[in-house]
Amino acid sequence: MALYDLSTTSEEFMGGNDSVAIKHYIHGKEGGAVLNTEGFPDDIIYAGHGVILDSGEYKPQPIDGSLHANLVGVVRSTTQKSKPSTGVMTQGTINNNALKYPFNSDSLSKLKELGIHNQVD
Repeated sequence: MALYDLSTTSEEFMGGNDSVAIKHYIHGKEGGAVLNTEGFPDDIIYAGHGVILDSGEYKPQPIDGSLHANLVGVVRSTTQKSKPSTGVMTQGTINNNALKYPFNSDSLSKLKELGIHNQVD
């Protein structure tokens, strides 16, 4: 189960290239989601990374691109693994070339079905 600890102090970190990864935001999951980050290898989940719904929990998509059938959107803004509360974009445009872990063709097809298109500049 994903939990978000509100008692800890926040620390500032650089958001990366959010405005390059998310080119155009149209719609997202109201209120965002708290991701279950168990097993995710990085300390940062960058904007544009896939979000899956697996066994009733929101999680970052595995970095190998698996579970593409479970995609429900992408992370709207760079998020710390230790504070995994994030907006989830469900419609808009991404730049797959700007992502740390670019989507494979199966994932891009699923995102397109959702209304998330890839536009590379």
